[in-house]
Amino acid sequence: MTRTNNIVVTGAENGKAFTISSVCFLLYFLLKPFYLFASGTLQPGDFFLLLSFAFLVYERKGRLRNDDYLFVVFLGCIVVINFIYFSIYHGTEFLKSCLYYVFNYMVILCFRHFMYSKAWRYALGLVCKFNLLIQLAIFLLGMGSYWEGTYRYMGTYTDPNQLGFAIISTLAILFLLKDRWKYFFVLVAAVLVLQTSSSGMLISLLILVSLDGMIMLKRAMDNGGISYTVLFLIILGIGAVILLIMLDIIHIDWDHFRLSNKLSGHGSVLQSFIDDRALNVAQEHPAYFLFGYGEGFSFPRYGHHEEMHSTWISICYYYGVLPFCIFLAWIYSNIRHIRFDALPVYCAIFLEAFTLVNHRQASFWMIILLANVWCLEENENVYDYYDESEIEEQISE
Repeated sequence: MTRTNNIVVTGAENGKAFTISSVCFLLYFLLKPFYLFASGTLQPGDFFLLLSFAFLVYERKGRLRNDDYLFVVFLGCIVVINFIYFSIYHGTEFLKSCLYYVFNYMVILCFRHFMYSKAWRYALGLVCKFNLLIQLAIFLLGMGSYWEGTYRYMGTYTDPNQLGFAIISTLAILFLLKDRWKYFFVLVAAVLVLQTSSSGMLISLLILVSLDGMIMLKRAMDNGGISYTVLFLIILGIGAVILLIMLDIIHIDWDHFRLSNKLSGHGSVLQSFIDDRALNVAQEHPAYFLFGYGEGFSFPRYGHHEEMHSTWISICYYYGVLPFCIFLAWIYSNIRHIRFDALPVYCAIFLEAFTLVNHRQASFWMIILLANVWCLEENENVYDYYDESEIEEQISE
């Protein structure tokens, strides 16, 4: 163990990044897009997360690093509120929603242990690229699925919005990893998002690319101009996409995005949003924002049979203002030190969360945690896997 600028360098950065637990996590993220069983149940990839967590506990002898006390408090609120409603209505969906958050807490615990290794982050970037390329290949080969026989493409997922968020969040991880090929994968993501006909995901992609493009342009101007190689690659990529569209290999029907319907409905734009996101129960019974409605998914109450779409509003309504503020405080504790260059990613993900947060996917939590290592390479800092007490013990030895 050595020190660099008073930051401890541990075995994690000295060639021991790839433990069994960390490799299992990479396999989990690689296989996560493949849904072989009903949505909401354990999939093949999820078993690798369980293995990753089990091996991590074994490797660390039960001494897991936990910097997420606020999330633990939020998780406790989730369990208490859902159990209260379970005891009243006897709906097992309330218990199922608790398990989703417990499962994602395992993602948080595992990922926080692995993400500080530069070599492991490089491997994560490769997995993200494979995920995007595999989905593109499945689409081009005509092997993907469509939503209930409609025009909305969902690939290997069970919902087009699910695919759309997976694509955007995977691309966001590549941006946070500062991958040099990220703009090639912007084109891959654009092709797939257009096929999902998800207007929210398209807007998220435009926010990400436009803000990052402005930052890149400013940096290039400050440094004396944009590289001709970068300019050539951008033109080549745009030309390739235009050619695929002209050959009808990539078919886009803009009417399917329903933007005009959403903006020109009989009610206001806000009311159209409420109807589209199934937030009517929150509109009719706002008192639950104070003490929580419970996350029962399709469990019908007050005549509403549709599940609320996963948004910031729905999370606040499910668990009340105080637990929601604790949740926001945990997010802030992770992202408070990000630099200006990272804002495009978090603007795209968090603004999109007003229409679809999709917090059941691991990538949502991984993006929040990655804010902790955004400036790692610039500052030449290396973070450790150990608690402070462990560090002092090993230094003294």
